[in-house]
Amino acid sequence: MEHIDNGNLNNDFRTCLARLMESGMTAHPRGTTTKEHLNYNISLFDARNRIVNFPDRKTNLKYLLGEFIWYVSGSADPAGILPYAKFWDGIRNGGTEVGYRTGTVNSNYGTRLFGHSALPAFVTPMDAFKEPHGTASVNQWNETVALLTKDKDTRQAIMNIHVPSDRHEGNKDVPCTLTLHWFIRDNRLCLIVNMRSNDVILGFTNDVFQFTMLQEAMQVQLKSVYPELELGTYYHNAGSMHIYDRHFEMASKIIADERTLEMSMVPMDAFTDDILTGLVGVEAAWQAAGAPKDFDFKTVGAWSLLTPYWQALVLMCFAEDEEAMHDVFGIEEH
Repeated sequence: MEHIDNGNLNNDFRTCLARLMESGMTAHPRGTTTKEHLNYNISLFDARNRIVNFPDRKTNLKYLLGEFIWYVSGSADPAGILPYAKFWDGIRNGGTEVGYRTGTVNSNYGTRLFGHSALPAFVTPMDAFKEPHGTASVNQWNETVALLTKDKDTRQAIMNIHVPSDRHEGNKDVPCTLTLHWFIRDNRLCLIVNMRSNDVILGFTNDVFQFTMLQEAMQVQLKSVYPELELGTYYHNAGSMHIYDRHFEMASKIIADERTLEMSMVPMDAFTDDILTGLVGVEAAWQAAGAPKDFDFKTVGAWSLLTPYWQALVLMCFAEDEEAMHDVFGIEEH
């Protein structure tokens, strides 16, 4: 296994690029050209340091939060993510031969993590354990809360994303993520994410944000059972960590750039049904207004459902508000 143990996101991202460019194996999946390392691992000791940001790979904050909200909405319809990236329109399912609805995608991970309701039905950890387990739809989030509540040392807290029915000829959207594997050790919640495939430029930089946000959301929920529970290490394992030839020039510029900005977000204050409803409602109102930077979010009824943490994150990502950025990263103004 190629293992990076510095533990700092941006530094290790640049190291990954350097290793790919220097010693990556050349492969040509589906007629493309890539450099790749097999069985590659990046570990983040601070899971709140979750945003890759270099001048030559400036991460799109609107996309990061938009994708997170689309995930928690649980919708397999890509309409919610298309305003941020038209790419999703090209990987819709074209038929129902394997039970998927025409026009949907498989890689809204929220659909598979939270069941198939319009919004995930979160409950308290103890109630989740007491709930009868239905057969039509499994809310893997609540199942995991239940497992970790029943047995703090369990090794069975696994969420499956990629499933066998994804592997059929003609499927345009085979999920890259295999599993999310949760552990509580030394009073810290750790998450191991296993990927079959990861594009380091466009995939990893978005995935690390989404999965560490979910890791912290799980930690926040479990604190009702384990009040002293802290956020632990995030482990990202890719069967194929790769870079496409169209990004070689960008990679070379990042490798040569000696600047590294490591910034951690402040701790998440809550993760509840109301917050999920608020996020979906606020984002929908903003999009309906044309997604302007000067949108007055406070006029949206759903705004009051959001706690200060989530309000600041919305303002930073959607309104490009500098003061909100200071709040998100705990930067004191002088």
